[in-house]
Amino acid sequence: MVLGLGVQAQQLNPLYDRKPVRFGFGIMGNVAKLKFTVKDNNLNYDSLKSIESKSYPGFGLGGLVNFRLADHLDLRTMLNIQFARRDMNYHFKGEDNTKIAEIEATYMEIPLTFEYKSKRHKNARLYLLAGATYRFDFISDIDTDRSDTKPILAFYPNTFSYDVGFGFDFYYDFFKFSPELKLSNGIGNQKVPDNFIYASSVERVSPKLLIFSLIFQ
Repeated sequence: MVLGLGVQAQQLNPLYDRKPVRFGFGIMGNVAKLKFTVKDNNLNYDSLKSIESKSYPGFGLGGLVNFRLADHLDLRTMLNIQFARRDMNYHFKGEDNTKIAEIEATYMEIPLTFEYKSKRHKNARLYLLAGATYRFDFISDIDTDRSDTKPILAFYPNTFSYDVGFGFDFYYDFFKFSPELKLSNGIGNQKVPDNFIYASSVERVSPKLLIFSLIFQ
């Protein structure tokens, strides 16, 4: 009896996960990447030698609603703003002849995520997540004038991705803190086609985000 009371006393906020609906917010850091395929017959077009992508760090924030589905299963949705940047570097023949297409994005995103949680051990537990995210890019270059002298690679503003990751729940007296790592892979070819070399030299492009979040509920 005494031992049982001692174990219970070590567990903070033991009924927290029994709440059917919970609210919170998240602070995010991201690394934006590109997965792309080059058209082989275009690598020598206009003296183009190679193409490579460059990643940059970004950040975001948002609010969340969490729904309890079962003892170890939750459904979570968020409304986020994410700031991201990626570059595509086009290397042409000649000394220091590189053109850079700067691809900045300001996303409104709505992820829908299922979380499968392990058994709680005192004040911590692990969870795995999988889901999908809708994104709208407020600053897409889809309507920007393009030419061979303007290094622009445009993406469609409305995109979807599938998400996988994991996180940890840490319980405190009045809230739960969850550091989380998630990979968000763009679905399909999100490149806006045109006849200029910066878009026509690549077959398909899918943006990726590696997101580290600090979530408070």
